[in-house]
Amino acid sequence: MSQDMTEYTEPFQVYRHDGDCFGYVQPASVLRYAQQIAGEHAIALGLTDEVYAKTHTAYVLAKQALHFDRVPHVDEHLTLITKPEAMKRAVNKRITQVLDADGSQVALVDSRWVVIDTDRRMILRKHPEEFTTAHWAVEVPEELPMKMHKVPLADCEAVGTHTAAYSQCDMNGHMNNARYVDVICDALPMDLLETNFVQDVIIYYHKEVPRGGSFTLYRHQLESGEWYFAGILPDGKSSFEATITLTPRS
Repeated sequence: MSQDMTEYTEPFQVYRHDGDCFGYVQPASVLRYAQQIAGEHAIALGLTDEVYAKTHTAYVLAKQALHFDRVPHVDEHLTLITKPEAMKRAVNKRITQVLDADGSQVALVDSRWVVIDTDRRMILRKHPEEFTTAHWAVEVPEELPMKMHKVPLADCEAVGTHTAAYSQCDMNGHMNNARYVDVICDALPMDLLETNFVQDVIIYYHKEVPRGGSFTLYRHQLESGEWYFAGILPDGKSSFEATITLTPRS
């Protein structure tokens, strides 16, 4: 951990339960690593569960992107470096670099977080006074593309209904952000996953799915080869949208 606290570093290992049937880390596992180190950095800065409870606030993800330069394999030892940026237009950007044992970058996660008032379910444009210990950097230069090619639902095919079960929900009582990526990876054609890696993921989070809640998953393959996904709640509102880009296994 750097002395000025604008960065936080932690070692991670790709445990075998984080890997896929081909012996490589699952995309959602990397997002879980990024979420874990972000939480530990926040605690080190004094943003504890007690502070959130006192201020009736919570950090929630608005959107994030993941890019693989190289997909790590199981048993590999990694180093994660997370760097949050000061709030701009109600959004905190947090960049997390994933390095291999040689110090080369193998993946990058770009997460955009917002602080909400948990009583009014409103996004806050200023941090509460109790957040003054969160000394984010003024600028974090790294970023990933966040633009998404959206597809009308009429052009998509429904690929089943998914329920937010016990094992997929976190301490907030909602489906964890990384679990959506598990769901959409499961919805890719298996023959494509046998010959391709997931290289890029972009996901927008529109509305949380509580434990026991459900959504219908839709997908569409773009002419570029990208896959578009949308999760639609029973009331017709969107829970999330995502795109996945694949790259051939060498």
